[in-house]
Amino acid sequence: MSEVILQTRLQPVEMALVGANFGAKIARSLGPQSAHIRLQGVCDLDLPRARKLGAELAVPVYDSLEEVLRDPAVEAVGLFTSPTGRGDLLVKILEAGKHVMTTKPFELDESSALRAFDAARLNGVALHLNSPSPIPGSDLAAMQNWVRRGDLGRIVSFQARTWADYREVADGSWLDDPRRCPAAPLFRLGVYFLNDFAALVGEAREVAVQHSRVRTGRPTADNAQISIRFQNGALGHIFASFCVGDDLPYRDEVTLLGEHGRIERWVERTGQIDMSGDHAVAELRLRGRQVQRITTLPGKFAGWYNWQAFQAAIRQEPDSVMQAPETVLYGVRLLAGVARSAAEGRPVVLRET
Repeated sequence: MSEVILQTRLQPVEMALVGANFGAKIARSLGPQSAHIRLQGVCDLDLPRARKLGAELAVPVYDSLEEVLRDPAVEAVGLFTSPTGRGDLLVKILEAGKHVMTTKPFELDESSALRAFDAARLNGVALHLNSPSPIPGSDLAAMQNWVRRGDLGRIVSFQARTWADYREVADGSWLDDPRRCPAAPLFRLGVYFLNDFAALVGEAREVAVQHSRVRTGRPTADNAQISIRFQNGALGHIFASFCVGDDLPYRDEVTLLGEHGRIERWVERTGQIDMSGDHAVAELRLRGRQVQRITTLPGKFAGWYNWQAFQAAIRQEPDSVMQAPETVLYGVRLLAGVARSAAEGRPVVLRET
């Protein structure tokens, strides 16, 4: 299935949104005229917050997840709660026969992640997330193709960086807890590199995290980086920060260096509040050859929520795609390594050679 949004005659998926904090952004981005999703209601442990969002969106409010799962009108759940215990929540929802779209970070525990995918398979329901997406954006798909063809030769370096200008204060949420939000900029922003792009190089053997707190009001880190040693000898580095106030936030730059050239990828931001006009660019530069470049459709690059693919999987369209567990587990292992290295203050071996 192409990432291009095609006209569809499929019935919209009736979805309840669970998690009214980050989920509010998702609901607003969908809008009332979505051809793929129709919002049935919202649910949050913080009932006043849920009621406020329900009133804004003019949809019912569920008092509990159990009430959501009992509603026969709900086909799917958009799960946008904190990542703590997400695997157990997913199993509960999937075993109730509801399809799920969720977000990054998926899980820190590989066995919990596997249980969720087993529950989806056994109950015949779809489990999708945005990072990694079951269908890569055209930026990542092009990079995968260039690497697969061997255009770079052996990859020797993977570099990525992203930043933003946050002025957050402590609010008692999971974002304030270093155990639940380790090396926070990597966990919240750099996670896209860990989930979507590091796999271009291969399996990681060892990770080492450094993090600091420069200025934000939260007790968790606001400046972080990770070094990665891959099984094939390539070296990687990811930097993520909440402390950079320039005019290029969330540029999400990725560079792959190989024996024969390099691949570069970045996001062009338009400055629109909803980021709907932003697009990604990927370039292949090889010695003595013309530069190859692809530019994605606005908003349709690695990390986006592919609601059309989710709808197609639920409606069992012939060309629909289910989320492949192995693509998700790669990022789960790396993120678990981030958490361990941040907590222990030392490099962590993920897999012995």
